[in-house]
Amino acid sequence: KHGGCINTACWLDVDWRISTVSHEDSGNDYYKGGFDTSSSFSSNNEYYNPPLSPSRRKSDYGKFATPTSSTEAPTQICTSGDDHLIKFWDVASSMGSISPLPGGSATITPFSSRLEPMRASSELISRWKNHGDGYFFSTDDGQYSHHQRHLPGIVHPLLTLTTGHRGNVFHVTPVPFSPGKVATCAADGFLRLTDVEIHSTPSSPLVNRARANSTTSSSSNTGGDSSAVIISPEYSSDDGGSQYGILSSEKMCFSHTFLNANEGLVCSERGLLHFDLRLPARSQKRGSLIEELKKTCKACAPWRLGEDNGDYQLQSAYVFAGGTGVDVALYDLRMTGGPSSGNQAVQRYRPQALQNKSSVAVSGIDLSRNKRELLVSYESDQIYTFPIFPNASAAGPSLLDIDSNDGADKKSNEPIPELCSYGGHLNRMTFLKQAKYAGPNDEYICTGSDSGHAWIYEKDSGAVVSFLKADNHTCNGIVPHPSLPYFITYGIDSTAKLWRATSPVDNEVDDTDLGRFKYSREVEYEKSIVLRKWRDARRGKPIDLEDEEISFLPDEITDDDDDLDDEIGMMGIFLRHRYTNALPYIGNNLMNLNSRLKKNYFTCCRSVGMDEVEPVKSGIASLRRRVALMKSRYQADRLGLEWNSRTPWLMKPRDSILEQLQKERKGPTDMVSYGAGVDLIPDDPSCWIPFERLMTNPPEMGGSPFNVKRYERFILESCADDSITPVARANQIDVFEEGTESSLEVTVDSLDAKCASQKHSIQSNEMLAKSSESDGQSYSHTQAWDILYQTVTLLKEAGNEALKSSQPALAAQRYDKAINYCSIAYLNFPVGNSLFLAEHQYVISKNSGFECRWNPLLKQLIMIRLNLSMCFLKEELKDTKEALSQANLALRALRPFTEKGVVLTGKKLSKKRKDEPYETFKEAKTLQAKAYFRLGSAQLAATDFEEAVRSFDRSARCSKEVDAQVEDAVVRKLNEAKRRRKEKKEKERKKFKLMFSSQGDED
Repeated sequence: KHGGCINTACWLDVDWRISTVSHEDSGNDYYKGGFDTSSSFSSNNEYYNPPLSPSRRKSDYGKFATPTSSTEAPTQICTSGDDHLIKFWDVASSMGSISPLPGGSATITPFSSRLEPMRASSELISRWKNHGDGYFFSTDDGQYSHHQRHLPGIVHPLLTLTTGHRGNVFHVTPVPFSPGKVATCAADGFLRLTDVEIHSTPSSPLVNRARANSTTSSSSNTGGDSSAVIISPEYSSDDGGSQYGILSSEKMCFSHTFLNANEGLVCSERGLLHFDLRLPARSQKRGSLIEELKKTCKACAPWRLGEDNGDYQLQSAYVFAGGTGVDVALYDLRMTGGPSSGNQAVQRYRPQALQNKSSVAVSGIDLSRNKRELLVSYESDQIYTFPIFPNASAAGPSLLDIDSNDGADKKSNEPIPELCSYGGHLNRMTFLKQAKYAGPNDEYICTGSDSGHAWIYEKDSGAVVSFLKADNHTCNGIVPHPSLPYFITYGIDSTAKLWRATSPVDNEVDDTDLGRFKYSREVEYEKSIVLRKWRDARRGKPIDLEDEEISFLPDEITDDDDDLDDEIGMMGIFLRHRYTNALPYIGNNLMNLNSRLKKNYFTCCRSVGMDEVEPVKSGIASLRRRVALMKSRYQADRLGLEWNSRTPWLMKPRDSILEQLQKERKGPTDMVSYGAGVDLIPDDPSCWIPFERLMTNPPEMGGSPFNVKRYERFILESCADDSITPVARANQIDVFEEGTESSLEVTVDSLDAKCASQKHSIQSNEMLAKSSESDGQSYSHTQAWDILYQTVTLLKEAGNEALKSSQPALAAQRYDKAINYCSIAYLNFPVGNSLFLAEHQYVISKNSGFECRWNPLLKQLIMIRLNLSMCFLKEELKDTKEALSQANLALRALRPFTEKGVVLTGKKLSKKRKDEPYETFKEAKTLQAKAYFRLGSAQLAATDFEEAVRSFDRSARCSKEVDAQVEDAVVRKLNEAKRRRKEKKEKERKKFKLMFSSQGDED
């Protein structure tokens, strides 16, 4: 914990660490005889390579710093924040092999266990309190001694370091091969070198633990201003003059990186600066190394060619850097100054969607381990990957790629477009949110966000695989461990947190695909916003996307109850937390991913519709594509289904589970078991309809947002089996490319072939697959309406099946889903290219929002509402208010058809269309009788007996109007309502009689 926002965190991934020896008694160790780690360690450090034999000379290390071994994995971290302090922590005892909190909660599995905050057991809390917050002294005979012990899972505060900065510390890095030295840069424009031996306060577990958690610089932390100044705003001008003064606070230093053990680069508001630790501030190079970034450089990353040879003194001549513009470029630092300084950019990289955007800025840059890909995150936008040199060998880029004739993009001076885009998060409230590769082969991409979540994306698909609620306000960043499955998150709530990716440790949790499906049947049903707010779902917020030419479906709206941060910006983040009584949830929050994606997308669409500042500058269309993909993957993971990123809306059950169930004679012969067709329907129409050729003409681009056409070979090389060497992989691809068909198409199509052979919930996937390959003539209004009707019908029948099997919650969920699909026909919204809805919406708007054409889809909607009203009267769901609402909405939809031979039309239904068939009147009256029966049942449950009698009486009259027999259930309910009305009146009469008789006696 810090005394303000935490701006950065890092692992001590260098050749030294902070000693864990108690300096009150240097012969004792916190860890009972030494600090050992058994895991192997492969460094992925950016600026040095540890030597084979680090120095062990005592003179090279002080009392706080100690050398590391070549096989030691980093287990210490340092953090910095707005309190101007650096804090060191040892997390070795928290990096266990089982539950990280013994006696506490097991690992959270979001699709197979309940969403609950992690809480320690009462036994663990008691032990913690009785032993000095987890620390105590003991010996074998039970007597206290100098041997320190600790409870498992404790994070040890080691040192608190005073930096001497007068502004927020934005970045901290340990200096390689300089034991105890730490480099920091801050908002005051300084780069400082601090020594833990001089400027720190030891935080022993008992004596100084409170001091380590102090919120301000302690006066006992001597030597603050005596830390070495490496770069100062006082010596920032090219002419040697001083710029230090009132405006110096505006020239912030954002981050720094080392080129070798002594030299490095600083990203600042004065450009990209060079520093040398061996020189005083007045002797450092002045001015920006890159002319076009002289106003601001936001992020940089050195680039080295070939394999590291262990020579950490080898300085890189190339660096990726970006500032307050769209472009990131690879610069040659040898071309600084002189007539050739304008040609420093070897290659430029620019997202296609940001070609004409000037209000974005780079917030972070990272490089893949194989040095083939560049990762860039943008403020007010998303994350992009780029191939550094698309035509480079699969073994990795080389110097030849820079000047080769194959570098067509370089020769034409055109920026290289992105390989893929990632994101559903928002990055606008704080700056310098980094994005990092994670995993042994960079399988994941992780970043912080405005919502306080850390997002971990799967690189090969763009889907979210972990969604950590890491901060009560805003998560500024997430830092993966160099070699182990651990992460550090940090943010505005002033705490850093340690996370571990692991399989479930609770034996009672079944996190298999089938286990997830079974758990999905136990999750409490939550009503969708379309169901809750059918008529006023927009709540007055205009969503005008006509210029974007894309649709905005009703299921894409969201509640605005948590909209404070959207309305008043940064201050809203603090007010949202300050005025809430709910305890913040910290943990894996993947079950709530969909709601966050909806909120973020709705916020962006509303901003576009209201001509406000766009939270995502790359546009609504690309964001929607990614959001739809992530929501489809979420559904597949939740139900244990197979999924592919090319057509994510086409899901299928896993063959292995079907075979297992078939052996147990539990195959998907009904609509309740695993693999039922109804579960394959996308939960949200917006995840499927805008991207399907049969429903939209032309369809929007859907699926994984890879730039396949441009980088086919590069993608094949990147996504192939990692067990095959890059050279062998390239040879295999060469063989593929000799064929007549595209190698990537062959690869992807083979994966989708199995999916296409399955029956989809809407129609056969063969039909969808063929339509995707057609010339665009497969779309027709009639077919689109038919598909929508089939979808709604299947959902309704599946709801009926669940109701028969005594699963009212599952039935309600399916009826709710059916209503969401009906909403695209009966609610007014931007239709985009879903042209079959355009004429229909026009007709409805001319009739006060009523459907005035009697059709099968409308009848299905009315029956679904009546069945749903019945579900809400079941004890498991018991919601009489919603039961009343659904019955009333069904009656409202029937209003135009309740007069014989005519249909009411026009504004306020004041006109009459004559010559309507009698069959329409008969069917409408039959449904009206059922609707009044459902309304009466809800009123009876709400003890409104007077209204219940009226509703049952109207139900009976409706049946008589079409010469139908009144159902026995109506008669029974009517008699019950009358009896209970009479009983209620009798009780009230006795109550009044008793009251007045008592008053008479008093008189």
